[in-house]
Amino acid sequence: MARDEPRAREVAQALQAAAGEHRIVFCPGSDALPGDQSPPTPANAGQRTSALRALRLAQEGAEAGHTALVTTGESCARLYARPATYDTAPPILACGDKLDAAELTGMLEEIGYFADERVDEPGEFAMRGNVIDIYPADAGGPRRIEVAEGAIVSIRPYDAITQLTLGSCDSLEIGRAREPDDEQGVALLDHLPGARLLAERGADKRRLTFLDLAADAAGRGEGSPLRGVCDQERWEENLASHSTKPIQGEFGEPPARYAETRDPLRAFAREAKVALAEGKVLLLGTRRDLRFLAPRVSRALKCDAQEVQSWQEVVAAEAGSLLTMAMPIPRGFRLRDILAVSAADLLGSRAQREESEGSHADIDPFQLGELRRGDVVVHQDHGLSVIEGLEAAPDGGDALVLRFAGEARRLVPASESHRVWRYGTDEDAVTLDKLDGSSWEKRRGQVEAALEETARELATLAAERREREAVVLEPDPARYERFVDDFPFTETADQTRAINAVRDDLASGRPMDRLVVGDVGYGKTEVALRAAAIAVLAGKQVALAVPTTVLARQHLETFTRRFKGIGVTVAGLSRLSSAAEKKAVKQGLADGSVSVVIGTGAIAGKGVTFADLGLVIVDEEQRFGAADKGKLASLGADHILTLSATPIPRTLQSALVGLQQLSIIATPPARRQPIRSTVAAFDDAQVRIALLRERSRGGQSFVVVPRIEDLAGLAERLARLVPEMTVLEAHGKLPAADLDETMVRFARGDGDVLLATNIIEAGLDVPRANTMIVWRADRFGLSQLHQLRGRVGRGSRRGHILLLTDPEKPIAPRTLARLNTLAAFDRLGAGFAISARDLDMRGAGDLLGEEQAGHAKLIGVELYQHLLELAIARARDEEIEDWSPVLNAGLSGTLPESWIPDLDLRITLHARLARIGDLSGLAQFEEELLDRFGELPAEAADLLADARLRVLARSAGIERVDAGPAAIALTARAGHKPDFKGAGLVRSGERYVCKGDFADPQVRLARTEEILSSLV
Repeated sequence: MARDEPRAREVAQALQAAAGEHRIVFCPGSDALPGDQSPPTPANAGQRTSALRALRLAQEGAEAGHTALVTTGESCARLYARPATYDTAPPILACGDKLDAAELTGMLEEIGYFADERVDEPGEFAMRGNVIDIYPADAGGPRRIEVAEGAIVSIRPYDAITQLTLGSCDSLEIGRAREPDDEQGVALLDHLPGARLLAERGADKRRLTFLDLAADAAGRGEGSPLRGVCDQERWEENLASHSTKPIQGEFGEPPARYAETRDPLRAFAREAKVALAEGKVLLLGTRRDLRFLAPRVSRALKCDAQEVQSWQEVVAAEAGSLLTMAMPIPRGFRLRDILAVSAADLLGSRAQREESEGSHADIDPFQLGELRRGDVVVHQDHGLSVIEGLEAAPDGGDALVLRFAGEARRLVPASESHRVWRYGTDEDAVTLDKLDGSSWEKRRGQVEAALEETARELATLAAERREREAVVLEPDPARYERFVDDFPFTETADQTRAINAVRDDLASGRPMDRLVVGDVGYGKTEVALRAAAIAVLAGKQVALAVPTTVLARQHLETFTRRFKGIGVTVAGLSRLSSAAEKKAVKQGLADGSVSVVIGTGAIAGKGVTFADLGLVIVDEEQRFGAADKGKLASLGADHILTLSATPIPRTLQSALVGLQQLSIIATPPARRQPIRSTVAAFDDAQVRIALLRERSRGGQSFVVVPRIEDLAGLAERLARLVPEMTVLEAHGKLPAADLDETMVRFARGDGDVLLATNIIEAGLDVPRANTMIVWRADRFGLSQLHQLRGRVGRGSRRGHILLLTDPEKPIAPRTLARLNTLAAFDRLGAGFAISARDLDMRGAGDLLGEEQAGHAKLIGVELYQHLLELAIARARDEEIEDWSPVLNAGLSGTLPESWIPDLDLRITLHARLARIGDLSGLAQFEEELLDRFGELPAEAADLLADARLRVLARSAGIERVDAGPAAIALTARAGHKPDFKGAGLVRSGERYVCKGDFADPQVRLARTEEILSSLV
C-alpha cells in the first residue's frame, strides 16, 4: 500500500522489471469523487477491472511464483465487486474470426464503451463500414479492425493523435470500460486472501482521510457514497486475516553521483573494484542506456557484464560478478553485498528514466486548423462568411456552402476550398461581408501592402543573422551535471531534443534565436533553466524577461533555488522592487556580480547595463508588445531564447523564414495525467466534495469567475459551503503589490482555495493545485479555458476541472458544444488542436504587435499567415504564384457520406486535399484515407484523380485542361513554355491539342495524366 498513486505506479514498474516469474499487479484508485454522480472514466475503470481480473486468474491458476498487488491507501478505502464477478473473460477478436457489426456494437455498449466519430480516448469505438476503431479501456492505445466479407482481415494499432496505423497484431482483448455491478461489495484485501500487507509511511493516513471525506458527503445526502466505502470496522476485520510487515532492508550508503565528477567512469570504476572484491556490482537502467554503458563499464572493470532478468538471478550470482538488469530507477543503492548503480548515477541528465518515454508527436504548428459547419471563414476573393455545409455542385462533385451578409449563399467547389481560411471567432463577434466582395477588397489591399514591407524587413534580418558570429558557450561539465541533477522529474523526449538543440546552438559559434513552443505545463521552463546554466557556467550573464510581476517572482524563486547549489547569484528587477533593491541589482549587473536577472520589461529599462550579457530569455512571448521585444533584442546579447504556449503568427513566421530556429515540445511530462473535464450545472454538494477531496490529498483548488462583479457572491457561497477552508482572492483591481503577494502566497502553499478572475491563466505554477472550478464557464473562450485548465494537474496527480453553468440560465447549444469540445479534448497535448479551433480573436490585440494585430483582425490569422508566407518568398526573390488550374476532364469526385458519415470531417478533408501541392503529399493523403476509412469508393478515387491532375497541371504551368471524348486540350499559363511538341501535342490557336478516341473516361484520365507528367 503506497502513499499515493504516482509512487505506487513507480514501485509497480520497478517490481515488474525485477520480478522474473512472479506477477506484479497495479490497481489504481478511482478518479470519481465519493458521491459523484458521474462514473469513473473508462480508462480508470478499465485498468482496475483488468487488475482485479488478473488477481482472480492468479488465485485460480496453478502457475509458479508469487503475486504482488501494488495499490494506494485511497484504493483500500473502497469496496469492490466480489472476485467471482471477474470470472467472465473479456471478448477477444482475432484475425479470421467472423464478425457481426450490430452484435459487436451491442456487446461494446454493454461493457461500457461509447460510440464516437473520432476514437482517441480509452472506452470509445467507431463503426465506419468495413473499418472499426476501438480504444480498449485497459490497453496502451487504440486498434483499427478491417472487415471483409463478414470476417476480420487485419487488426492494427494506430496513433490516437495522427489516427494513422503503426503496425499489426493477431488478436485484441477488449477489457471492460465499466466495473461489474455487485451489491455485496468486498474489501480489496479479499481479492488476495492470506497476503502479507506492506504499508508505506503515510498510506494509511490517506485511507482514513478518504473515509472522512465519504462520511462528509453522506452527511450532506449526496448520492449514497458510503455504499462503496470500506469503513474502518470492516477494514480492521479484514486486516485480522492478513499479517503486516514493515518496509525495511539492510541498506548501506548509496553510491556517489559519479556524473558530477570530472571523469564519471573512472570514479565509478574505483568504487566498483572495491565492491567486486567483496560482492557484486549491478548496473540498472533502460535497455538503451545499458547498451551504451555495458561495454564501457566492462572495459573499465576488465570483466564481462552478464545480463540478468530478475532479482533472484542477482542474489544467486557469484561474488565478483558484474551484472546488468533492465530496471530504470533514479538512484542506485547498496544492499548487503550488492552495489546497485543506476544509469542516472553515471550519465546524469542524459539517462532515460523510463523504458518508454512516449512517442514524439509530430505536430506541425503551421498546419491548417479543422473546418466545421458554423465556423466563420474568410474567402480570399469574397471575404467573411460562415460555413453552412456541403452540397452537390451543379456540375458534379462536392461544394462548400458559404453564407454571406443578408443570407446570400455561394457554392464554392471543394477543389477551390484552399481559398477558404478559418477566421477564428464566433459569428456574433463579426460582421459578414457582402457577396460581391466590395467591402472586402479594400481591407485585403491594405493588409497585402503592409505585409510586403514586413516581409522585406524579415528577409533582410534573416540574411544579416546568417552572417553574424557569436562566442562559443560551453559549461563546466561537473557543475552543469550538479545543476541538472536537481531537476526532480524525467525529461520527455521532446524536452531532451529542445535542450540538446539549445546546447548545440550555444556551442555553434553562431547567434542563437530559438523559439520553443510547448503546451501549458510541458516543461519549457526547464529548457530555459538549462540554457541559463550553460551561459552562466561559461562565464556570461543571463536576462530573463516575463510579462507579469507574479511570474517574475515565481521564476525568481525557482531560479534562485536551482542555482543555489552551484553558487550563482540570481536577482529580480520589476516595478515592485524598492529603489534600494533596484540600485543594488543594477550595480551587480554592471560589475558582473549578478549572473542572472529576472524581471518584467524593467530589465531593459534606463540605467540597466551588463558587464557581459550572453543570453536573453523571453517567456510567454505572446504577451509582449513589439516595442518591448525590440528593447530586449537591443540589449546586445548574442543569443535569444523565446518560450511560448500559443505563439503569435508573426513569431511562427519568423521561424518559418529561418529567422528563428524552432523546437516543439509536444509530448507531455512522463507522469502527467490527462485532466478530467466535466461540464455540469452548479451544484453545492458537488462543489463542496470536489474542494474537500482536493484538500484531503494535500492539494489546493482554484475557483475562477468571468468578471470581478461575480467574486463577492461566490465568496459568500464558498464561505457557506466550505467554512473550514481558507479562501484567498485575486483580481485585476487589487493593488499590484497585493495581487502579487496573494498569488505568490498561494503558489507557496498558503490557503486552500484561490478565488480569482482569469488573471491566473498566464504562467502561475502551483504544483499542488489539482482541482479547478470555473463558474459561468459559458462566458469564457475555448483557448482561455484551455489556458486555465493548464494551471491544474501539473504534478503527477490527475487534475480535475469542473466547467459549471448557472442552472437557472439556459445556455445556447453552440456554447454548450464549445464546452463539450474542451471536455472531449482532454487528451494530453490538446493545446495545438484547441489553438486551431479557437485562436480567440478577442485577445489578438494582446498577442500581436499593434499593427499586426490590426491586420490579423481584418483578414483572420490563417489567411494573414498564408499571405505573409507568400510575401516573404517574394522578398527572397523566390518564384511563388498563388493560382490554381481550371480542369474540365469529366471527373466529379466526392467523399461519400456513406463512407465518412461525419460532415465536419468531410469538410476538413476537402480543405486539406485542396491545399496539397505535390504528388508525395497526395500519396500520403490517399494512404491516410485508406488507413482510416478503408477501401476507397469510386467517387473518392475520382476525387483523388482530379487532385492529381491539378497538381501536375500546376507543376507544368498549365492554366487550363479540357479533356473530352475526341481530344485533350491544354492552355499554358502566361510566362510558362512547356515542351508541348515533345509531348506530341499540336497547336490550335492558344491551345495545344492531342486528338484520339477518349470516349472511355478511364482512358481519357490516364492519357491526360501521362501528358501532364511528361511536361513536368
